[in-house]
Amino acid sequence: MYKRPTLSLKWIKSVWTILACIASGAVAGILFPDFAEQITPFGDLYLSFLKMCVIPIMMTAIISSIGGIFMNSNAIKMMKRMLVVFAAALLLVSAIGLTVGMLGQPGSGLSEEAKAVLGSVVQQAEQQTTAEPEESSQDGLLGFLIGLVPSNIFIALGEGNSLQILFFSIVVGVTVGMVSTKAGENLLQLSDLLFKAFQQAISWSMYFLPAGLFCIMAGQLSTIGEGVLPSIIKLIIWIYVASLLVMLVSGWVIARRVNMSLYAVFHALKDALVIAFGTRNSIATIPATLQALTQAFRIEADSVRLVVPLGMILCRYSMILVYVMGIAFTAQLYGVKLTLLQLLTVWIGAVLAAMAGAGAPAMVSIAMIGMIAVPLQLPADTTIILLLAINPIIDPAITAANVMVNCATSVLISPKNDLSEADEPVLEGGITLVQLEQANVR
Repeated sequence: MYKRPTLSLKWIKSVWTILACIASGAVAGILFPDFAEQITPFGDLYLSFLKMCVIPIMMTAIISSIGGIFMNSNAIKMMKRMLVVFAAALLLVSAIGLTVGMLGQPGSGLSEEAKAVLGSVVQQAEQQTTAEPEESSQDGLLGFLIGLVPSNIFIALGEGNSLQILFFSIVVGVTVGMVSTKAGENLLQLSDLLFKAFQQAISWSMYFLPAGLFCIMAGQLSTIGEGVLPSIIKLIIWIYVASLLVMLVSGWVIARRVNMSLYAVFHALKDALVIAFGTRNSIATIPATLQALTQAFRIEADSVRLVVPLGMILCRYSMILVYVMGIAFTAQLYGVKLTLLQLLTVWIGAVLAAMAGAGAPAMVSIAMIGMIAVPLQLPADTTIILLLAINPIIDPAITAANVMVNCATSVLISPKNDLSEADEPVLEGGITLVQLEQANVR
């Protein structure tokens, strides 16, 4: 009997289709900036839709997971493990970035022409910047705490203030978990239902991902100045090297923890990494990250739903790489040799600066590098301006590295589910992880 062929749309979500759209968007942004500027709003529209779905996912995931943990009286043990793993990961990423920055020497050996271009970029940016009053009263730990607590949660939701939304979700989850009533259990079940509903909406939106990434990437690269890229290409390359190294170390940690090959780990996380690279938004990758961790790596869902959003918002591994590489570049550009004590300051200071800028937009976060540059007597303004100039180019790589480290910390913190062979997770195309690894070995 003749069967009418069905139209398959799986090719739209193929990683090769997505990578081709990212590459073509980059080319369009560089060669046709006027066209790229016209299609940028469509990319912003798609990214706004992702953010709209991700915020409810983040809230419901944290509320349901924290509530379940407190109901099971496992909160203290989980919190201790999170503190240890997060602190170790932050320091390790800072050490990797600083090592690459010192060995790669991105700021040394620049030609006089390249230095002249960088100088003109800094001078032009300083002339365009109007004098603004310093918000010194809100700096430091007190300012961080004031910004952490929302005076109105609906305003925080409207502004998309992820740090305040995170704090509100933690408070709700803790209180519901400690009350431990039937109504509280019903609220946790409702949160879980909403979590799954918005995950389904994200799954449907993946069919528009290639077109969205094309517009986003074109808009990002259309803003790059013509003379900046050749003069600072060495720094960009070494930031990509540092990001790749962080991803490989994170992948190795995951592989050891879940007893899989490195290839299988990256294959399972390909959707999350592609979204991170294309959107430059770690929060937008939360649905794909949760799916990979729970289904492919068999990590306990309740723990992952708590650890992943916390790590994405509080632990800014991407900014740590930017800080240490930026400081290394500036010191080498001005011929300053950092002592062992100064290197220690950069190592620890990058972690503190990244956490101080948690939840802040990119421009504010990059400005936090002044916390490190000022004690070292390096020109912070110059470093900030140059990093902002190359931010559209380096952001995809450091965002992917940020997501990869968060996956590694989640795997280390959260317990595994013991599944039988019959419950072996199935990847896209009906292939199990065991079959994937066997095919890779052959």
